[in-house]
Amino acid sequence: LLKMVTGEDDNVMALMMVKMKVRSMMNTVIPQAKAHLYAIGMAKLFVLEIGPLLTALLLCGRIGGSYAGQIATLQATAQNKLLRTLGIHPIVFTLVPSIFAALLAAPFLTVVGTILALVLGGMVGPKYGIGTLETYRTQVRSSIF
Repeated sequence: LLKMVTGEDDNVMALMMVKMKVRSMMNTVIPQAKAHLYAIGMAKLFVLEIGPLLTALLLCGRIGGSYAGQIATLQATAQNKLLRTLGIHPIVFTLVPSIFAALLAAPFLTVVGTILALVLGGMVGPKYGIGTLETYRTQVRSSIF
């Protein structure tokens, strides 16, 4: 390949110089590409997948545990019979407020969790030699918006 490009015979010194030049080019190009891919990957992963999934899991666990405890308390103290006597169905009394609270809290918690994850990703990347904080911010902004 060297003979075809330069017209000279292959020698060890020329091959070593070509290898050094290619390595220096790779050392300048690869970290920038790695930082770009890191920022895009973090933004897409957290905005589209991880943020909403973690929020949904946390809300399900929190609401499910709270609802189970509330139903157990109603059953143990016979409050469900009292509610039926008053004409209120126990499910409406316990489940509907939880659903409304989840509908209000889920989008807010998703946004807060995603922003927190993206900010922490910007802090972690430069510590491991993946770009700078400013390039991370610009890449995340361009990939989200």
